[in-house]
Amino acid sequence: MSQKTPTIAIRLLGFSAKDEETFFNVLAVAREKGYRYACLKPGSVQDPDMYIVNAEQVSALATLSDLHPGDAQPVLLIGKTDVDLPYQTMPRPIRWRKIFDVLDDLVSKRELLLTTLSPHATVSVHERRRAKRLDLDLTDPGIYERMRKQPMAKGGILVVDKDTQFREYVAAVMDPYGYTVTLASDERSALLLDRNNQHALTLINTSTPNVDPYRLCDGLKKQNEGLKTSVILLIDQSFEYKVSLAERVKCAGFLVKPLSRRVLLRTLKKYLQLAH
Repeated sequence: MSQKTPTIAIRLLGFSAKDEETFFNVLAVAREKGYRYACLKPGSVQDPDMYIVNAEQVSALATLSDLHPGDAQPVLLIGKTDVDLPYQTMPRPIRWRKIFDVLDDLVSKRELLLTTLSPHATVSVHERRRAKRLDLDLTDPGIYERMRKQPMAKGGILVVDKDTQFREYVAAVMDPYGYTVTLASDERSALLLDRNNQHALTLINTSTPNVDPYRLCDGLKKQNEGLKTSVILLIDQSFEYKVSLAERVKCAGFLVKPLSRRVLLRTLKKYLQLAH
């Protein structure tokens, strides 16, 4: 088998913390042949290349139904389900030595599909649900209507970082789209620049000295109340992303550094609502 790059990103749905840890450890093993896999952690805003779903968890199947992944985002169900679904199933107990063969086969079919699609074909539905699905949603429908009608901020992109390198990288990626990319090196200047420009998207490098990313996110969201804005943290593998705190300050999520151009562009297009 020829070399397979980039690494296939997997979203796990409906598994216990123990099962998730096992998936993370097993799939992270370096292989001499075949595809390489990595499971996305809770809070990651990177779009997955495929899903592994606990078929015995009703809420996971409901989430999968909401996401409605196409053939370009294959799905592997683990366990039995009474629902007839058009996805490959692997029974429990999981045969960990076999799972790589199953995943490789699914991804090979995906790669074949992608080579036959036109350059502008839609290959996936971006994930939009960031919180767990409720079987009964008691939220006032008016709240959702107001969220849909929120105008997007028009100030472009703000990068919070200690130097200019990443800002220049983002600017080069977004140059064809005509977006301005501004740089701030601390919380005070970030809030001031955003107050004047109202950025649609802010990327905060959590390695920036003397910057509390959650506090800054909270400040940015509060001063842009009524506008559609997003804040994403750029983290190292060792950074402990605090999901509950991030949700409280309305942080969209995180991306793990270093970022490939493909992941960066897909994320920027998703949050800036760019079609192509």
